[in-house]
Amino acid sequence: MSSLRAPASVHGRVLRLGVVGAIASLAVAGCAGTTNSPAPSSSLRTVPVPVSADVTVPTGAPDRTPPGTTLTWGQSAYLPADAFRATGQLAMFTVTGVEPGSRSELPSSLTKGGDPFYVHLTISQLADKAVPAPSTEGFSASSDGRTPTRTVAPPDNFSRCVANPTPKTAKRGDSIATCVVAVVDPGTVPDKVIYWADTTGDSSLNYKASPVVWSSPAPAPASSPVATPTG
Repeated sequence: MSSLRAPASVHGRVLRLGVVGAIASLAVAGCAGTTNSPAPSSSLRTVPVPVSADVTVPTGAPDRTPPGTTLTWGQSAYLPADAFRATGQLAMFTVTGVEPGSRSELPSSLTKGGDPFYVHLTISQLADKAVPAPSTEGFSASSDGRTPTRTVAPPDNFSRCVANPTPKTAKRGDSIATCVVAVVDPGTVPDKVIYWADTTGDSSLNYKASPVVWSSPAPAPASSPVATPTG
């Protein structure tokens, strides 16, 4: 089975929490802040990033997404549920985007003089029985698709980047949307998200050397001008 999925439909407000069978309302992720925020690059979204994805897990056991895979926002990858157990259970990770924040929104003890960006992703359990829930270990924003940023958990009750509590256990099909804060040097624009964990000596699992990368779709090529008949 392919290790890629087509882009999922995404939602700016509603998250389906299969773990508790409830619906949680999330604030719409806002546009870029105007204070201490870096100017977004042409490839960074300037519209609100969806905070969750409406996904359906595949039937059967999917193949692990190999290192070096490139995806676009809303596509899913099958990666270790626990980065430190790279050959163990897989989970489905759907990254919906990264958006710029503002230093004024967060404690200086968290940003330490850097600029914050918010990485939004939805995690889905693939195990057929209740097992420890997947984690976001190994995910980071990146400006070049290889180098990770410093990544920290957002403060409690921070509406622009909501890290929903991870249940102790989750069963197949349970999904939860979450967010991590990437902190970069001023002026740096991380317009990609990477999975870069390397916890084994197995080269086929060396995501640090060849991360899985999410980014905006490449722009369509410009149309060639139509030649004007002469004579």
